[in-house]
Amino acid sequence: MTNDFPTSTHRPFQDDTGSGGAIGFSIFAEAPRVLHIDSDHDTALVLAALLVPETHVTHVPSLAAAQELLQTEQFALVVLDPDLPDGDGIDLLHDLRRQQQQARVLMYSARHPEQHHAGNAFLPKPWTSPRQLWRTVSDLLGIGSAMPVEPQ
Repeated sequence: MTNDFPTSTHRPFQDDTGSGGAIGFSIFAEAPRVLHIDSDHDTALVLAALLVPETHVTHVPSLAAAQELLQTEQFALVVLDPDLPDGDGIDLLHDLRRQQQQARVLMYSARHPEQHHAGNAFLPKPWTSPRQLWRTVSDLLGIGSAMPVEPQ
C-alpha cells in the first residue's frame, strides 16, 4: 500500500479550496444522511470512518457552511460540536428545529455539558468510545445497534 499524501499536513476532510464547503462520504444511495458540524478535521475523519457505509456523512467545519447546507439539504441526524470558529453552534439549533423538524441532534463536544439537553443526546469527546458513539447514532437513526464489522 502506498501513501499518496506523505506529509502530515494532509487532511482528508479538509476543503482545499478554502470555501469551507461540505464534503460527503457514503457508498449507499439510500443511507440515512448525517450532517457533522465540527471544526476538528480529525474528529470528522473518525466519525466518518465509523459511520460509513451505514450512513451518508457530510462534514462542514463552520457555522456558516452548516447554515447554508441546512437551507438546501435534509438530514436525519446532525452531530454538532458547538465550539465553531465563526460562532456558537447552539445558535444553529433554532434554525435547525425550524427548517428540519424531523432531524435528530447529537451534541458531541468536549465542552458545554450544561447544554446537553439542547439536543436529543449528548456525548463527551474525546472520552466516548467508538462503540458508544455507534450505539448512540444508531439509536437516534433507528438503524440497529450492532457494530459494523469488516471482513477478515
